[in-house]
Amino acid sequence: MTTADLSPELLAELRRPRPYPAVSMTLPTHRHRPENQQDHIRLRNVLAEAEKRLAADPEVTRDDRIRTADQLKAAAAELDPEHFLDGLVLYASPEEHYAFTVEAPVSERVVFNTTFLTRNLVSAAERLTPYWALVLGDHEVHLWHGRGDDVHEVRDGGFPVLSGGPERDGPPTREGGGMGVGEDFRRLLHEADEHLAKALLGREDKVVLVGLRPQVKAFRETTRNGAHLAATELEVGGLQDTTPGQFGPILAPARAALAAETTAEALATLDDARSAKRYAGGIQEVWAPARAGRGALLVVEEGLRVTGSTHGVEGAEEISLDVLTGDAAADAVLAGKAEDDIVDTVVEAVLEKDGRVVFVPDDTLADAGGIALSLRY
Repeated sequence: MTTADLSPELLAELRRPRPYPAVSMTLPTHRHRPENQQDHIRLRNVLAEAEKRLAADPEVTRDDRIRTADQLKAAAAELDPEHFLDGLVLYASPEEHYAFTVEAPVSERVVFNTTFLTRNLVSAAERLTPYWALVLGDHEVHLWHGRGDDVHEVRDGGFPVLSGGPERDGPPTREGGGMGVGEDFRRLLHEADEHLAKALLGREDKVVLVGLRPQVKAFRETTRNGAHLAATELEVGGLQDTTPGQFGPILAPARAALAAETTAEALATLDDARSAKRYAGGIQEVWAPARAGRGALLVVEEGLRVTGSTHGVEGAEEISLDVLTGDAAADAVLAGKAEDDIVDTVVEAVLEKDGRVVFVPDDTLADAGGIALSLRY
């Protein structure tokens, strides 16, 4: 599976508590030769490490050890090294297994817990937030839908939209760089805008405009879908007959700009929350309100990892968090007295309470220890 297969129902199933051990394994991989030629060997080595840890864990019975190891092998067997992406995420318990190839970097980890660590899937899925590209031409408008670098042309719902003018007698023409603001062109844009509104109904997806400057300018001036238009645009023509394989790389700068827009919007939300006294920064401040369902937007640096142990507070219902580092953290995790990555627990808590989670580049939240929360109240 890939993160494109990650439905809300499947994510909820992966997040539910399980009997120990629920094994989560992540491994960075490569898309292309020659780098990917060693990935299957590294996968085999990590599987061997997981089996050794299962055998050495006193809390794992012999039967559970054998069944979990078999499930890990079954998960790995579903993968084709020739089609690896940027990382692997494998889950296994005595009763089940899952295998994902993900379109985002991951670190090499093997974690035993009573839940699967889903943070890497959530992060990768966020990178694959759906978007649209509206390709404008003097005589035709094409709509594309994308997730990451995977794009396909929409050929229903009125698209592609073709001009009804006499110049359509004959083969489709590429835009020639004219001003493109005649009455026929405006009718073309209006029709495309109407069809675009129907495609966007009930969605919050962004639309990247692709075309020559006069065409893009004219569409921005007339559209009723302005709230969906990305700030970034691609000023390029001659794409009316492009293929998915050609168009995906062309859209790479736009995808990077969309990610930057998402980061900027998240930081602006945090600034507003700080001004309204609805802000929590740092894992210690974020922990309690996230668990209580008060988190509207959680912003996390992609590489943040925090080991922590929890314990009840005498005379109160709340649970306190102690952050552990160094050898103490490693020893506590091995002894089953600490969570290897408490950040994953916070991410899951926010998602379970219908909050949003946005992952941002490392060092974006340096003043908040890599994690911050906009509170509902």
